[in-house]
Amino acid sequence: MDSSMATERIRYRFIGHVQHRGFRYACVSCAEKAGMSGWVRNERDGTVTAEAQGSPQAHLAFVRRLTQLVTGFGNTWSVGSEKRVDPVAQEKGFSVRRY
Repeated sequence: MDSSMATERIRYRFIGHVQHRGFRYACVSCAEKAGMSGWVRNERDGTVTAEAQGSPQAHLAFVRRLTQLVTGFGNTWSVGSEKRVDPVAQEKGFSVRRY
């Protein structure tokens, strides 16, 4: 298998002004456009966590699109951390979860 097409699942933790601004729905839009599966949710500490699954190129497209989209409506945020986690077999779509 070509390593550029390998599926990776990354847990992203977004920090800054990421709640009550449409950030989760921007994540959904960007992930869907990148052809990814996974989920996103607000955390009680004010951060947002997302697990996104796709190719390495999809991850780059996801973060690039998110940066362009969210910066466009005035949010100040950053990726606080990234952690590789085990892929979820046969996962479909990208959803918003509740904590």
